[in-house]
Amino acid sequence: MERKERKSVAAVSTTVVLITILVIAVVAGALIYIYVIPREQKIKVGLVAPYDISVGEDMDRAAKMAVEEINEDGGIFVEELNKSLKIQLVKVDTGDDSSGPDAKAAVTRAVTQDKVDLLIGGFGSSATLADQAPAIEERVPFIITGASTHLVTRRGPQGNYGGLPAGSELRVEDAEGMSYMFHYCTTTYHYSRTVVHFFAECMKPIVCPDRNFSLAVLYRNDAFGQGVWQASKDWIEIDNLSITVVAEEPYDKATTDFGTVLERVIATNPDGVYAVDFVQGTVQIYIQGQKKGLNTVYIAVECCEEPDFYEDLGEYGNRQLLESKFGPYAGPPYYLPAMDNYCAAYETKYGVTPGMMGADTYDAFYIAKDAIERAGSLNKTLVKDELEETNMTQMLIAMETGRIEFSTEAEAYHEIAPITFVEQLFWNATLEECRPKIVWPEDPIPGLDKSINQTKFELPHNYEPGGP
Repeated sequence: MERKERKSVAAVSTTVVLITILVIAVVAGALIYIYVIPREQKIKVGLVAPYDISVGEDMDRAAKMAVEEINEDGGIFVEELNKSLKIQLVKVDTGDDSSGPDAKAAVTRAVTQDKVDLLIGGFGSSATLADQAPAIEERVPFIITGASTHLVTRRGPQGNYGGLPAGSELRVEDAEGMSYMFHYCTTTYHYSRTVVHFFAECMKPIVCPDRNFSLAVLYRNDAFGQGVWQASKDWIEIDNLSITVVAEEPYDKATTDFGTVLERVIATNPDGVYAVDFVQGTVQIYIQGQKKGLNTVYIAVECCEEPDFYEDLGEYGNRQLLESKFGPYAGPPYYLPAMDNYCAAYETKYGVTPGMMGADTYDAFYIAKDAIERAGSLNKTLVKDELEETNMTQMLIAMETGRIEFSTEAEAYHEIAPITFVEQLFWNATLEECRPKIVWPEDPIPGLDKSINQTKFELPHNYEPGGP
């Protein structure tokens, strides 16, 4: 009996020893892997996007497409390492930044903990003005593909502080830090000029040839809306346009019932309405306004160039307008060859039509690739310097020169010069959604040397002109 017990104890001891040896071997192997065999080095790019809303999903899909394409093509060649590196996409979730929350913590984590080499994205203007602070402080290049306020690049000394008064909390004195910010997006000044010129040059001759065009502007009371309103006033004055603003109505960004605001607008008898909001707010202004009998022309801006806009607007969008710079629903064929490939690939991969924010984001990854390869390094300062020297053939966004370039002039510091246009929506009974056609401008446009116009502008069937 004692002999059996001794054998049992010996067997257990042997088992323990073997397990111990096995554990030591596994740990040693792991340590060798960690310390002797380095993991594959990658280029970390943080995608700053509002993942809680459809715009963020569009940005994410477009980013993944670009990353997959670049990685499958061999990655990005870094001369000082004498090898090509793949891109690692780092999610920087800003929630629903269209409502303006400060998601600075997410960007701080990306630049200080995840150690991203570069940032791409940003959507809401107010949120991005806050979110970009860590990138400015840590000197991380940031290609901002949303946030149409010009302040994201002009709020520092190089941009004369964007016209901000001394003492404004939005001013940034850090000139070096601001030099890491680049704006690959239409600003409020770009598209507001397009909108007011459309009213003055296309609609006025039709509805009120002998008087000024009466315009009502409804805008969310945040950096985005305020920027659009200010830019609209400036262009009307600078270009001496025959437009009289009869209503300027700011509203809280959380507004969903626009009844009171619309009643004030109706009392001014406008010839047209400029609605400045994101998708849901714009859709409600179009629908609630028409239900209240405001039978006019409504125009919105390009951030509404998303599938939700067409789905939610329904027949209330018929003959209404949208300023854009991408127009994925207006083709194919498209005015830029790159759009044909991108839109087809996106729809095949995801089963939906791409949005405008995704297009900006997609291009930005190739802009980053170009800058890193010219820098020959992942040194952030060198990459920043090469971003400033960017001179690429236009991709999904048409440019006034046909080239992607970032201006260094104070009045457009680190901004691009995109071409914008006006689309008119037409009801498609088969699809049970509206589909747009480009109606303005009709003349050939710079950078393309051809007209992108697809059809003539038509007044809505129930249109009622306003008055002085």
